[in-house]
Amino acid sequence: MTRYRVQLTLQCIGAIAWLALQGTSVAAAAGMSAREAADVALQTLKAAGHSHPIIDTHIHFYQPSRPGGVPWPPPPPASDPLLYRDVLPPEYKALAAANGILASGVVEASPLVEDNQWILDLLGHDAFFRFFAGQLEIGSPDFASNLARFSRDHRFVGIRGFLWSPPAITLDAAQLRDLHDLARRGMTLDIVSRGTTNPKPRVEALCTTVPNLRIIIDHLAGAQGLTPSPEWELAMRRLADLCPNLYIKYSSFYDMYVVGGGNHVWSAPTDLAAYKPHFDVLMSAFGADRLIWGSNWPVSALGGSFAGQIALAEEYLAPFGRVVRDKVMFRNALLFYRRHVEHDDDD
Repeated sequence: MTRYRVQLTLQCIGAIAWLALQGTSVAAAAGMSAREAADVALQTLKAAGHSHPIIDTHIHFYQPSRPGGVPWPPPPPASDPLLYRDVLPPEYKALAAANGILASGVVEASPLVEDNQWILDLLGHDAFFRFFAGQLEIGSPDFASNLARFSRDHRFVGIRGFLWSPPAITLDAAQLRDLHDLARRGMTLDIVSRGTTNPKPRVEALCTTVPNLRIIIDHLAGAQGLTPSPEWELAMRRLADLCPNLYIKYSSFYDMYVVGGGNHVWSAPTDLAAYKPHFDVLMSAFGADRLIWGSNWPVSALGGSFAGQIALAEEYLAPFGRVVRDKVMFRNALLFYRRHVEHDDDD
């Protein structure tokens, strides 16, 4: 086993050992593949009484009360006070504990480079928050130096890109340089694709041009309303077929019925029938190995309850069986949000 493979496996083990591998020595664990390690973790958790383990892969922290405030969300009246307030780890951890969340990852909500460090400092040594997807401007002159700096922290597993300035996927020379750097480091890329933000043909160009980069489209890839549009369904099936490196974040369900841009309270449906047609498209196109659950808290709280979103996910997945459920709600997160080594047989 190469040194890099040992590091990769130990990182995966490190992310779950505090949860599950109390009866497995690190030496034995280091001989496993990451997939085998995830399976051991899952089995051990269940033996310990965690019958429905969950990893939340998409939460945000920010603090408007800090000096200088925050670039997002905007203050009232542009945002509801439920969103524009200090949103910090103790509040989320209490919510997570009440809803069976065993670990979480943070996704950066700010375009400010130094806010990446702010999050890492905020999380400190809290093992509950196992990974962080930061935010850097792909194609910027300082991308490489910033990525090298933040990636020294093992929790910094990737970035969310193409959302702030500039949001467009152009795949020019500067962007390709940075995307290949991200892929070479075995890191991940979160993107948003809905409306005019990163339209599906641009996503297709991205994932086919950089096929060794793990990419995930957040929040159901822009699903809207009850009935999938033919254009959206065709685009999703095409992406699934052409891009084996592309995943879907099974998250932020309430956004399907958002009113007024998403910064104010709305009431999303609570019945599965309102979501199932879009879920069916994503499940049939991408399969259980490429769907990964996340909440999008606290934004999700504008449309409905945290517990309600989990209940919708569990109700939908139940007919597929426990193996599929565990992949989407737990196992896939461990395998996606880690540093990947090129040519690793787990990939």
